Amino acid sequence: MFGAKRREEALRARVAELEHQVAALSARVEAVRPPADAAREVGPAAADNAVTPPERRAEPPGTGGPRADGLLNTVYRADVLGFVAVYVGEGLTSNVTLLVGAENPPRGCVGVLDVGGERNCYAGAIVRPGEYWLAASTRKTPNPAFRIHFTPLF
Repeated sequence: MFGAKRREEALRARVAELEHQVAALSARVEAVRPPADAAREVGPAAADNAVTPPERRAEPPGTGGPRADGLLNTVYRADVLGFVAVYVGEGLTSNVTLLVGAENPPRGCVGVLDVGGERNCYAGAIVRPGEYWLAASTRKTPNPAFRIHFTPLF
């Protein structure tokens, strides 16, 4: 009987120690959790997009944050791991190169949309935290034909 009581006390002490470790790790995770804004624009146009309507900031439970729409020829920086998708909608088109990298502007080509044919009208890439990304086009005017989205993964 004496041995069983000692084992029970040891187990209770171990459970208390594990609960303390879980609380400490949870606090550390919360301290380094990135902000809800998954992608932010870099450069002069950033001020134009600094205010996001509250309905777009709502974050459903279990997702990495709200999707952010992008524009052609605009450099963005990912604060969290995410996925960039570029595809053709309706309207005038041009070729688009999806660039990702640690430098601003990024130079690493990860996809090309060649809209001259039926194929290659979509490009997508994983963007790591801290990397810049850009959907580069020779078209300098606003182009509603392309849809660009950044989706946080966590």
